[in-house]
Amino acid sequence: MGLMRRANFLARVVLNLGTDKSCPFCKSTSTRLVDRKNLVLQLRECPACGLWFRWPSETAGFQGKFYQKQYQEAGFTTELPEPAVLERFKASNFLGSPKDFHVSIAVLKRLMPHGRVLDYGCSWGYGAFQLRNAGYDAVGFEISRPRAKFGREQLGIEILDALSDLDTIPDQSLDAIYASHVLEHLLSLKETFAFFARTLRPGGLAMVLVPNAGGRLARELGTKWTPMIGEKHTLALRRDFFEKNMPAYGFQVLALSDPYNPETIEAAMANSTILPCEGEELMVLARRLPV
Repeated sequence: MGLMRRANFLARVVLNLGTDKSCPFCKSTSTRLVDRKNLVLQLRECPACGLWFRWPSETAGFQGKFYQKQYQEAGFTTELPEPAVLERFKASNFLGSPKDFHVSIAVLKRLMPHGRVLDYGCSWGYGAFQLRNAGYDAVGFEISRPRAKFGREQLGIEILDALSDLDTIPDQSLDAIYASHVLEHLLSLKETFAFFARTLRPGGLAMVLVPNAGGRLARELGTKWTPMIGEKHTLALRRDFFEKNMPAYGFQVLALSDPYNPETIEAAMANSTILPCEGEELMVLARRLPV
């Protein structure tokens, strides 16, 4: 993070110090301090729903503006590739690239071999491109209009780029939702879980990938573990939060962490077996139950 950007972030944190410390998910006022980061940020826990979140947070209005132009990650999450690099990525289906999703897509194929899939928070479409090449009818959603435009023009992917577009997706019209390293950036997941429940058909699958705030390294390092909380990551997500809260939205939940084995995961999903969650990436598989 550059010096000016750090200063701007610090200024926003100071301005938001007067905001309440209620849980952004269940609105409980009985949250507690878990740890601090860089003196000014707090990692807080809600005992009621189990969410860990950053305080002070952002306003919804600022966050929408932030993801248009200010949000930057190292590498190709936000960096748009030059034409020659893009052509290499496309020719190899991103295999071996920093945006190679073949492992998680292999798990999805094992559990949901085909159908209409929404890549929720798709950036410039590299995941939706690979989902399409895996045989899915793939569409993306990305709040950053410049990146969505790039994906539509350069990868030929249908990408929705406004929150209001999500309301146009018919009820129970999706077979799967794929959300790779998106949910930790959001202010609250209540609306997200409700959207998943509304648009997935009975038997449909939500695959969520997030930094594993409950994994071994995260426990050892606390807020010194870089993905825990910061300017971009407003939520620190652990398996127990998903397991506790998604069933209320009509989901059967399996949480696990890397490395992933599709056969083991399929068996665990069928038998409701608990799998280890010690790795740095958490995978949540949530099957929509019959309404």
